[in-house]
Amino acid sequence: MKKTVLSLLLILASVFTFAQSGLIINEIDYDQPGIDSSEFIELYNAGSSSINLGDYSVQLVNCNNSTFASYATISLPTQTLAPGAYFVICSPLKPSANCNQQFSHAFSGGYIQNGGSASAPAPDVVAIQENATQNYVDMVSYEGSCVAPYSGMGIPIAESDTVVAQDTLNGIPQAPLKTYGISRYPNGSDTNTDSIDFKRACITPGAANVNIASNCAGATGIQINNGTALGLLVYPNPSRGLVQVDFRGRTVRNGSLSVIDMLGNEVKSFRLNTTNSKYSLDLNELQSGIYFIKAVTDQGMAMQRVVIKK
Repeated sequence: MKKTVLSLLLILASVFTFAQSGLIINEIDYDQPGIDSSEFIELYNAGSSSINLGDYSVQLVNCNNSTFASYATISLPTQTLAPGAYFVICSPLKPSANCNQQFSHAFSGGYIQNGGSASAPAPDVVAIQENATQNYVDMVSYEGSCVAPYSGMGIPIAESDTVVAQDTLNGIPQAPLKTYGISRYPNGSDTNTDSIDFKRACITPGAANVNIASNCAGATGIQINNGTALGLLVYPNPSRGLVQVDFRGRTVRNGSLSVIDMLGNEVKSFRLNTTNSKYSLDLNELQSGIYFIKAVTDQGMAMQRVVIKK
């Protein structure tokens, strides 16, 4: 009797360990304002051993509570993914930060369905399938709960990736800035219940997830500080290329200014000295678009958005 109980406990422990580790879907960004041009899926090795990605594929699935049918299969390369490492699959139109592989499929709405389509309403599923056994090792159902073989509570519409965030400048609404997706928090957590594990948050492709869902900065996954801690002002905004960064009379020390584009790339950087509280940045060589001025000083960090419009 004791041996039987012990064997059962060992089996349950093995199943529980598998559910808590291995290759998982860690973050998804499936919707952007207008054309979905920067979608991505982040995989994460939550286990303690290296994984050969070539043993798996990612399945994008229609699931409207009557069907479970893949609308795209993403093959993964024969590549080792170390414990705690990320693998990002992204859009070829606007590749995300830390992208490892680009989508090779496409349809009229982009690359990942926005919680269903006209012919197959929400919910939808992103799943990881083991090639040899055809077993699913991880599934994420978003904008509702899917049918079998998925089990559990999916991510509710209230935590969906479809709401457009809009910043304001001096109380005036700015252009829509949608820079969040759905991600596990804490990073890599897996209770087998998507409604618990996943939340809407700032995107962090190829990096640890955050528990922030407002004022996200481009594709960097950083929260934008409103500048009050440093008294930061950036003007004129929009600008034709000459930008003033004003710390409102406060002298900053041991600092730097960085200009970051929407893909998270640092395109310019400047050192701050100890005698000025206002700096003029010449951004004339930059193309029209949205950028972020990031100030890092001994008094903290702040980030403000600036639009270059020529």
